[in-house]
Amino acid sequence: MLRRLTFLVAAAAVLALAGPTAAHEGHEHTTLGTVTMIHEAHLEVKDVDGKATTFTLDEATKVLRGTDVAARRDITVGARVAVVSEEAKDASGKTTLVAREVRLGASAEPSDKPAEAHGDHQ
Repeated sequence: MLRRLTFLVAAAAVLALAGPTAAHEGHEHTTLGTVTMIHEAHLEVKDVDGKATTFTLDEATKVLRGTDVAARRDITVGARVAVVSEEAKDASGKTTLVAREVRLGASAEPSDKPAEAHGDHQ
């Protein structure tokens, strides 16, 4: 629960500082949301406003969980992410958003501690 709260607070801070999510070539932008599709070199994320954005994943894209390096296979549909991207033109001149960094939310690892009871203690 603490990890989830920490992620939400960090996500809110990034959102507040990120400004608009419209990208400009050469500038990094952060998009927060939930992964709705991952396929080969593409990632689709739906943000808090319901807008779906597709990002290109390339060999330079870093995947992180906290400060730890994660694998691309760790990105799953339904995962909460923060994607740092920049606008680029592909070989045909089409403008795309290239993910420079995909930050995964804290994993839902089982705890070694027993669940705490909530309510009145006697």
